Amino acid sequence: MRQLLCLLGLSLILLCGHATADERKLVVELAGERMLLERVADPESRRQGLMGRAKLADDEGMLFDFPPGTRPAIWMRNMVIALDLVYLDGQARITHIFSNVPPCETMPCQVYQADRSLRFVLELAAGSVQRLNLEVGQQLDLGAAMDFPQPRL
Repeated sequence: MRQLLCLLGLSLILLCGHATADERKLVVELAGERMLLERVADPESRRQGLMGRAKLADDEGMLFDFPPGTRPAIWMRNMVIALDLVYLDGQARITHIFSNVPPCETMPCQVYQADRSLRFVLELAAGSVQRLNLEVGQQLDLGAAMDFPQPRL
């Protein structure tokens, strides 16, 4: 009986861990295209971002979710690929776009900082902003990402 309870407890722990990993993956529709976004909301995941990844498919991206009052600053240190950076407010409205941002090859790296507090930064493969016809002022539907509570400081 004790072994059964231990096995049941271990199964619950594993299932909870699996659910947490799945929460990071979101399927959204941007400008009519289905996109798989990886949501990162904790400091370590945001710090790591896409560093070291050799490729990013046209239908993939990373959605950085920031705490209230944050003015996101992104740099391309340890990046291998160019990206489009899309800055979004708390209602998922585009406030700024940096297109075809190259990897940083020498220090100091350029910093791409928001001019105001924002909630999200969306990193997409370079050329995605043009392909999807994304523009400043455009409202995006981030689906389930809007249902998550905003991260705390």
